[in-house]
Amino acid sequence: MESVNGPRSLEQLSRLLADLKSGTAELKVGKRALDVLDGMVTYPKQSAISSISHLAKTFDVNPSTLTRLAKSLGYKGFAELQKVFRDYTAGTENFYSRRAGQLFQQEQSRHEGLHLATQIANEETNNIASMLDNLKTETLDGVVELLIRSPRIRTHGLRQSYPIANYLSYGLGLIRNNVSVLSIAEHGIVHGLAQLEPGDLLFTIGCAPYTRSTVSASRIAREQGIEVVTITDNHASPLAATARYTLISPTTGSFFSNSMSASLVLVEVLLSLLARRLGDKALDSLMRYEKLIGKMQFEI
Repeated sequence: MESVNGPRSLEQLSRLLADLKSGTAELKVGKRALDVLDGMVTYPKQSAISSISHLAKTFDVNPSTLTRLAKSLGYKGFAELQKVFRDYTAGTENFYSRRAGQLFQQEQSRHEGLHLATQIANEETNNIASMLDNLKTETLDGVVELLIRSPRIRTHGLRQSYPIANYLSYGLGLIRNNVSVLSIAEHGIVHGLAQLEPGDLLFTIGCAPYTRSTVSASRIAREQGIEVVTITDNHASPLAATARYTLISPTTGSFFSNSMSASLVLVEVLLSLLARRLGDKALDSLMRYEKLIGKMQFEI
């Protein structure tokens, strides 16, 4: 079998997309083809299951455009390009039950509780270490700068990412104004986005299996000129496709859902950096907050 010359994984394809957008890639594709590739990466499941004619209709192009795009990326044809999305999607099916099944298959021992606790703790430590390895100074500086200068900030995450979004919003609200969490209801998401203007910031949190509404909110925000930052699990994430800055937080482990420890540590890093940059402004805000806590306790 001949080797595939195009990107073999969705993560590699997403990185190539980022290079194409920035103009740093060695190869070149047309603007329309680049928009199609962007859409395919944003909605990998749709790209995996749709026929070439259906995808062409979705993106309002001729099917030959998809074939030329695939060949320009190094594939022999569209089928090889689509296989990247199918391989990725296959890895996200039955996510929770599959993870739980792996947990149940582990051998039990006399000291099962302590053994499992040690195993999960070690896995979380590895996730945090991997998160640190993925951090870049320019990304951290860019995100903190947006957290400082954005007039309004909204955080957004669903399912188990919601507590992380809420935690980020709480921490930001302690040291700056105009921060809140987007409502988890569909009409609340739309209403919240409608309150934002170009130059404001939407901060998303999400990992596989991704929620369609979070991906859509991120894409719509960018289309409206709103800055987008995301914490997600890998560069192939559809959230990374529309974010100006992507912070990688690995989520692997024995837990039957995603590990979120690295995300929590990452949020604390961002909040600490922001507080240092704000200096006296952050300190004044925290002191006002402490006074309000004292008044509330007195009233109660």
